[in-house]
Amino acid sequence: MPSKKNALLISSAFIVVVLIFIFTRSQAGASQSSSKNVFSEGLSIFSGFMKLGTSSSPYNEDNAVVSASLLKSETPDNLYWVAVATPQDAGEKKAQEELLEHWATLYGKIYSNKATRKEIDEYYTSQIKLQEDQLELLRLMEDRYPERLDDEKRRMILAGKELYGKKLKNVTEEYKKHTN
Repeated sequence: MPSKKNALLISSAFIVVVLIFIFTRSQAGASQSSSKNVFSEGLSIFSGFMKLGTSSSPYNEDNAVVSASLLKSETPDNLYWVAVATPQDAGEKKAQEELLEHWATLYGKIYSNKATRKEIDEYYTSQIKLQEDQLELLRLMEDRYPERLDDEKRRMILAGKELYGKKLKNVTEEYKKHTN
């Protein structure tokens, strides 16, 4: 069971990273080839950051639709930056790994019925905050920078909001189940 939850967390993180990179891409880079779609471009950028391959047009914050540093400055307490975003240095990477490991440990305790009420509360409040914060970033891009988004990016934001809205609902329901 814990591996199923970890797989869900990892896939969620992957989707958010892809969405953020897609929305912070240069409009010019996205329109260079009509045969490329937004997702394939986002995946190639993501793989470049993960050292899985090289991207022909690496992320350049100066040419981004909405720069990651601007989003981060507008939402410094957003859990996305700590838990999901690609770490910028070894310290951030270590902190992210420790946080994800801590969450995995709490999750394991919850599903083996060994967690205290405090541990259950800690795990689920952090997961709820993570989903809310991911939704916040999507809403921020949509609300503050509408002129920078084409129709395809708007559809991606809508899909992301739907995904994280459902995940928020599921995590909240799980939390209620474990506290009853």
